[in-house]
Amino acid sequence: MGKRIVLAALAGGVLVFIVSGILHSSTHLGEVGIRSIPNEDLVLLTMRNSIPEPGFYFFPAPNLSPMSKEQKEAEQSKYLAKFKQGPTGILIYKPGGEDLNFGKLLVIQFLIGLIAAFIAAWILGATVSATTYGTRVMIVVLIGLFAEIYIDLPYWNWYGFPMNYTIGHLLGGILSWAVAGLAMAAIVKRPAVT
Repeated sequence: MGKRIVLAALAGGVLVFIVSGILHSSTHLGEVGIRSIPNEDLVLLTMRNSIPEPGFYFFPAPNLSPMSKEQKEAEQSKYLAKFKQGPTGILIYKPGGEDLNFGKLLVIQFLIGLIAAFIAAWILGATVSATTYGTRVMIVVLIGLFAEIYIDLPYWNWYGFPMNYTIGHLLGGILSWAVAGLAMAAIVKRPAVT
């Protein structure tokens, strides 16, 4: 069974990578909900001059300094007013100075999918004696759905990711794992009775 799990993980990892790539590049699914910043040159210049360190920035940022209970209440009121006034958001930021290494990013993306496919294949191997082909496919689809819901919906809820982006990303993930599940369920199956 171990060889089947490894083979299913390889097949699933390759298929998720290919299907996700096709959905991202040919259907523009990866661009749904993404917009350009107006006055980008001016905004980028301001960012370069204001933010020297790479990081995950949340704005407006609450004051996280140690303080008394009274100070915390006053800071909370200030924060809520700033939040209401806006703008609000998150910024994943790199100040620049490095080339885009697309090949490295693709390899890392493939490895992420391969690790996820290995986990799904292991789960299939653990349930194979009690499942049909269709059920095994559905297990992989549900694993993909679980991951997409658990990751994408909190980003929509907490950080304001656009709903059309969230739905597009969720559908792309489910479709990718459904295709992978078709192959993985065919590989991880009950051994033939001899």
